[in-house]
Order: sequence, then C-alpha cells, then structure tokens
Amino acid sequence: MATLYLRDLSDETVTELKTRAARNHQSLQAYTRALLEREVAAPALEDVLARIEAQVSARLSTEDILDDIEQERRH
Repeated sequence: MATLYLRDLSDETVTELKTRAARNHQSLQAYTRALLEREVAAPALEDVLARIEAQVSARLSTEDILDDIEQERRH
C-alpha cells in the first residue's frame, strides 16, 4: 500500500477534516482515506460523458431533419 503526504493545507482545512473525522468516529487518516477512495470509485464526469457520447447512435444534421419533415408533408 502506498503512502501519501499532503503539504501546504490550510489550518482551517485540517481543523475541518479533524472535526469531520471525529464526528464520524474515525481517525483523520481513516477519514481522509475513505474520502479519497470514494472519489476514485465514482467515475469521472469526462468518462461518463464519453460513454454517453459513444452510445448515441443517431447523428442527424439540421438538413436531414428538414428533409424528413418535407418528405412527411408530401405524403
């Protein structure tokens, strides 16, 4: 397992993290580890958007749509 050191966090940030950890009956280390693990477990927005984009099968131009409307009007 890797070790991660964070430097240059503001005192306010550290205080808030400690407060939240205590509220959850966790050590600061356990709390921040859980935060990071939840963050990487959720897919990145870019990945979600890429999957949606890959699933979109219809690529119609405005011209295609207008042509279809015109053809329907003729029938």
